[in-house]
Amino acid sequence: MIFFYKIVINILFIIVLPLLPFIYLFSEKRRATLALRLGFKTGLNPKQAGEIRIWVHALSVGEVKSAIPFVKALKDRHKDVGIIFTTSTKTGFDMADQLLLRENTALADQLGYFPFDLGYSVKKISGLIKPDAVVIIETDLWPNFLYEMKKKQIPVILINARLSKRSLNGYLVFKKFSLMFFSFLTQIMAQTSLDKERFQRLGIDEKKIFVAGNIKFDQPRQDLDKTRVDSIRDQLGFEKESKVFIAGSTHEGEETILCDVYKKLKKKFPGLIMILAPRDPKRSGVILSYLLSHDVHAVLLSEMGKSQECQKVILVDKMGELSRLYAICDVAFIGGSIVKQGGHNPLEPAVFSKPILFGADMSDFMLIAEMLMDNGGAKKVESEKELISELETILENRQVQKRMGSRSYEVFSNNSGAVQRIIENMELLHIV
Repeated sequence: MIFFYKIVINILFIIVLPLLPFIYLFSEKRRATLALRLGFKTGLNPKQAGEIRIWVHALSVGEVKSAIPFVKALKDRHKDVGIIFTTSTKTGFDMADQLLLRENTALADQLGYFPFDLGYSVKKISGLIKPDAVVIIETDLWPNFLYEMKKKQIPVILINARLSKRSLNGYLVFKKFSLMFFSFLTQIMAQTSLDKERFQRLGIDEKKIFVAGNIKFDQPRQDLDKTRVDSIRDQLGFEKESKVFIAGSTHEGEETILCDVYKKLKKKFPGLIMILAPRDPKRSGVILSYLLSHDVHAVLLSEMGKSQECQKVILVDKMGELSRLYAICDVAFIGGSIVKQGGHNPLEPAVFSKPILFGADMSDFMLIAEMLMDNGGAKKVESEKELISELETILENRQVQKRMGSRSYEVFSNNSGAVQRIIENMELLHIV
């Protein structure tokens, strides 16, 4: 069956091959990753004699952020282990570069791109890395890659694994292939017991599945006390009494709704400031033009130093800023949930004890969203009208704000420990 897959994937590559020059020329993101993922000029250094290497892979931005506490704990506990970190997207690579390769505090030894699932690409990149083990964060599994690792007897661990009902049904349609595919994995470390049950329904041996929890609950807590928070607000020109609403990781189609929401809220809260952080910061220019054309006073975060005037809407056009900005808000809205994008991580504002709102689609973070709602730390809004109503309630009532914020933090703080369980289990398996 893997032989059949190899034939199909190679035929598809041959079909796409004539289009590669056009993709390279006209897609900035593909231009940045194409040659590297094919295995040309990878920038990776060959393995040295006696070196122990763990290859950690995260698909894109969300998985990279989730990986940070795991990589840090692994490096702290096994200082002699070299960590080679890869991503599949340019935005994921940029985020990993920013978070993992900080000067004097580097958590990874090398950073690269994950290969396309072609024989040459997989063999070239894996041959350079020569890992002693591979750890994949949550998703991005490819048959040819897993087969090559199995053939070389390199253990592959899937951590923070989840399996939605929809994905399960899709795998069940091709159950024999799915079972073979997942059988290449050494172990699956699932987020919940429900995920474990779903993996078992595919026929995977129960002994291969370990419920470790969700590593998103182990994300680092930034040391931002009241003095530091006040300092950030001062730098942005906020008045002491300014109310701040932040919408994080928004997608196309959401900013227009949020613009209308802001204009209506401003009638009741004249000094209200909205911080908009699009999932793709490169969209900031387009969003800025839209806001200005709809009589909303807005500015890019990168331009803030050029004006002493307090802006009404701030557009975050730089990667890595959102997490700390949650610390200065009064209420947070999670993007990707009004449009059907599955939502984003609601724990980022929960770390700072913030009340949380999100739209109807939080399917990528369903369990966390339900936990937050059940504990009273978050609310789901089904319409623009509901969003305005909930924002008004929170912004005008300090007690509601404090209560919801306290309960969102409880969910975060009471569910940590997955990273430690994962590393301890890896040690039991003699992977590290």
